[in-house]
Amino acid sequence: MLQPPCTLTVPASRGALHAAAERVASQLSSAASAADVVVCLKGGVHQLPVPLALGPQHNHPSGRRVIWRGAALPSAPTTLSAGAPLLRWVRCSHLDPATPPECAGPEWDGVWAHAADDVPHVTRAALPFRQLWVGGLRAPRATARTEAWNLSTTAEGYSARGVVPGLEWAAAELRWPSQVQNWIEPRCAVDRVAGRRVIVSRPCWAALTARKGGPPPAPLLVENLLRPPPAGQFACSDRHVFYRPREPYGGPPRDAWAPLHEAILQAEGLANHSFQRLAFSHATWRQPSTQEGYVPTQSLVTPLGEPPGAVSLGRARGVAVDGCSFANLGSAYALSVGGASQQVSVVGSSFTSLAGGAVKLGNVDDERALATSPERMDSAFWVVDNTIRLAALELRGAAAIFAGYVRDTTISHNSVAETGYTAISLGWGWGTHVLGRQTFMRNNHVVSNRMERVVSALNDGGCIYTLGPQPNSTVSLNYCEADRAPVVGSFYHDNGSRYFRTTRNVASNSPAPCVYLQGCCGAPALDARRTAPRARAGEGSTDGPSPRGPGGRVAR
Repeated sequence: MLQPPCTLTVPASRGALHAAAERVASQLSSAASAADVVVCLKGGVHQLPVPLALGPQHNHPSGRRVIWRGAALPSAPTTLSAGAPLLRWVRCSHLDPATPPECAGPEWDGVWAHAADDVPHVTRAALPFRQLWVGGLRAPRATARTEAWNLSTTAEGYSARGVVPGLEWAAAELRWPSQVQNWIEPRCAVDRVAGRRVIVSRPCWAALTARKGGPPPAPLLVENLLRPPPAGQFACSDRHVFYRPREPYGGPPRDAWAPLHEAILQAEGLANHSFQRLAFSHATWRQPSTQEGYVPTQSLVTPLGEPPGAVSLGRARGVAVDGCSFANLGSAYALSVGGASQQVSVVGSSFTSLAGGAVKLGNVDDERALATSPERMDSAFWVVDNTIRLAALELRGAAAIFAGYVRDTTISHNSVAETGYTAISLGWGWGTHVLGRQTFMRNNHVVSNRMERVVSALNDGGCIYTLGPQPNSTVSLNYCEADRAPVVGSFYHDNGSRYFRTTRNVASNSPAPCVYLQGCCGAPALDARRTAPRARAGEGSTDGPSPRGPGGRVAR
């Protein structure tokens, strides 16, 4: 099939894409042509000085498509980056007078340091960095268990068995995996230490206490201690990044990137746009580093609001994301679509090495969920033929695909593997709308997806998870292998789930039941027609039709 020619070509230089977007808006404002507009982005890294903002001024006045197309060569992909390269590393060595004083001891030998001020275009708001990528791979932020300090809860945080080293804990972040609730891992910054006292950021401590319903337990983990990191990991202060290479005797880290912005692309009110063959990388999410911290309800939603995507589409109509790549992202979600968006497709794209989830659809606005006007609904979404690997690596309570209040949505023929929490989460509201006015959720279908090694970090999730009444909705022909959650079930209908047909699914090699219908809290899952899965948990057989065809390809 012949593709329309380029209307405009954009070089891979800093700021060129923003200039091109302004030129597109100018041309469209006076265009009389009925032809599609094609913006061709050359291969290479397009570093963004600020997130790219697109709006109604970028829509074609004749209703034709505006296509944003990357290079066709896999060897030279078109990458939109919200980060900056780290190019001026120095070796930490007790024998080198040029070594930063923070890493001058012999225990730091083999570690490399990079001054924050030497990162191009960095601002104080981006520090300390939450993520680092080296050689195309995520470098985890160094994490330690807290048993050595024997922490006990106080009114403002914790008391340790001995003196806590203040300099080492200056940028530390505490983590509570499955301790406050089974399905979340809150994060709070340490405000300061004083002798044996560890004082937690006050707003985060208040939110954590409220979420627990009492004094929080001692956290199992502490992240970003300013001490020599293990191989392949990093630590970061406001002044320096410290990284120990995987290979101890090589030179300085190569192809190292740190995030500068939370967003790559923010689009509001787009109609009939396509994004093709584009790669998105190096965005972050700063909320856990703030005084308010990160204390979620579920799927990264907190009392402060819904988590953003590195690429976000609001009030979109007829938008397609086709054959794109989302990799090495520190965002809450790679792609978010909501704000009464309709007819949006995400097809044939890949998502890998994600701090949070891959795709977020719709919103969790309980008031708008009761809307009866179609214009106010999130509807007609297609998430089809995508590959998701290594999701929720840092924000481990993120679902790989999270759909809130949506209708007429199809999630089909996707492959999801290696996630911290649930693979596909559909619905919101628990039992809030079981009685009385109903939400617009209905006609949602999760069909022929393959999910493997999910819920590997937390609990109380599954391969497929639902909430709330959703008439005429189905969960069928899905394959679930190695759901690692020890409770609930691989196909999990939580509070208020109603009117589902859950049939012809396969569940294998999980410690939990195949199907679980939540019965608690006055709003049990009811009116769900279900058939026995083809294989029971732990048996490992997968007789019956597989969602994958010959050669591992998804069967269409």
